[in-house]
Amino acid sequence: MRSFASTLVTILLTIAAWELLRWAAWRTLRERWQRSIGDWMRKHDVRLEQFRFVDRLWVRQTLLQDPALDGAAAESAAASGETIGVVRARMEQWLDEIVPVFNVFSYYKVGGAVATAAVRLCYELVFDHRGLERARKAVPTGAVTVYVANHRSNADYIVLSVGAMRQVALSYAVGEWARVWPLDSLFRSFGSYLIRRGERDPLYHRVLSRYLQLVAGRGLTTAFFLEGALSRDGAFRVPKIGLLDYLVGILHDDPGREIVFIPVGLNFDRVLEDRSLTAEAPDAPPPRRREKLLSLWRILRSLPRMLLGLFGPRWLAAHRRFGYAAVSFGKTLPIRTLLPDADAVARLPRKERHTRIAYLADQLMAEVARVVPATPVPLVCRALSAGEREHSALLRWVREDIAARRAEGGPVAQGRAFAAIHASRADDEGDDRDAERISREILDAEEAERTVDLGLELLRKRGVVRRRGSRFEVDEASAALVTYYALSLEAPRHFAATRGP
Repeated sequence: MRSFASTLVTILLTIAAWELLRWAAWRTLRERWQRSIGDWMRKHDVRLEQFRFVDRLWVRQTLLQDPALDGAAAESAAASGETIGVVRARMEQWLDEIVPVFNVFSYYKVGGAVATAAVRLCYELVFDHRGLERARKAVPTGAVTVYVANHRSNADYIVLSVGAMRQVALSYAVGEWARVWPLDSLFRSFGSYLIRRGERDPLYHRVLSRYLQLVAGRGLTTAFFLEGALSRDGAFRVPKIGLLDYLVGILHDDPGREIVFIPVGLNFDRVLEDRSLTAEAPDAPPPRRREKLLSLWRILRSLPRMLLGLFGPRWLAAHRRFGYAAVSFGKTLPIRTLLPDADAVARLPRKERHTRIAYLADQLMAEVARVVPATPVPLVCRALSAGEREHSALLRWVREDIAARRAEGGPVAQGRAFAAIHASRADDEGDDRDAERISREILDAEEAERTVDLGLELLRKRGVVRRRGSRFEVDEASAALVTYYALSLEAPRHFAATRGP
């Protein structure tokens, strides 16, 4: 008996010592991580909104006590015949899904490290840090700040967050694809809010709108993709107005409040889902099982080369993988510049309000389109779509296209492969105008040649184009891909001017 008691005491003391040691080690690590995060944020002058650290429970309870939601719950109960308790339980379930809990460690250490490695594995990121800084400085104090972007890939979230991480933390509206474990917990810890895009219950949309109005009105920087879904043919989709309508609703309770939009343009030399997306185009037959497996095999087959590009010598980097992922920013747009009577619009009946919000969405979509960066593959695909096949004709077409874009203020994404050309342009400031003009023409020709070579090489590796002497032929089965990338640089089909105010 005494032996048993002694053994039991020994076990209990061992467990207690282990737990104490584990607690001390975890506390030391956590404090070290927190210090390192603080040092990193101070070094890069990262400033986060205070509201980002508000307790999730406070947000949840504030919304559950919101008079507007109380009235909406009563209306829903009366219409459905359910008890108010059942309706409010459903509201609580939705709030548990929607309301995130921002975690600095998760965002900057775990998420930041994983996302940065993933982007580096696939792309060379060309990010417009100066444009972002200019846009941020132009935001008035106390304004609701909203980043609006086009939607090319599911990687948009990662690419934009990785690039902006040292300047601003963004909260996204994330769709159904992230409502699975562990993605749901991970995205909530990043400060993103999960939404049900196909939900038809009006009460759900009322809950979501009040959440967005609460957090955005308190200063939380938000971002969303105007198109709401990925383009299947490469062209801009008709912009969705749901989240935009919710944000304008802030002016219903707070007239005169400033809301500013920052246009964000994203583009890729390769969208990872491009073959699946073009197969789902309205005029294309649905992808067969064999085609889906082939698409997966192509991605897996490219992993060794991607790893070589990540860890190998520099000459294997950049376009030895998937090319460029590029992000550009436009000028800050106050809402009253686009919609002068925004306060009155927020008070209009739903149908009339949505007509005006659609007009606002069209204007924002046009502004986003202006800052979508031109990367090598889309530029080459535009030339191929125009019927150019000879190498010399492709060079001429791309050179003229780049010049036209620059004349209109459109961004052209160029990474490390163009560093020498950029350095030569910066040094080319002599007094001899003729020599300067000749030098500029040489650099323009070299720039076009490098752009075409990079774009064609990526397309050739994927089997999209084949070289026949001086000509490049498009593979018939990949023609939709050429159109898909070419359309990424076209203007939206639905302009604000065609709808009218």
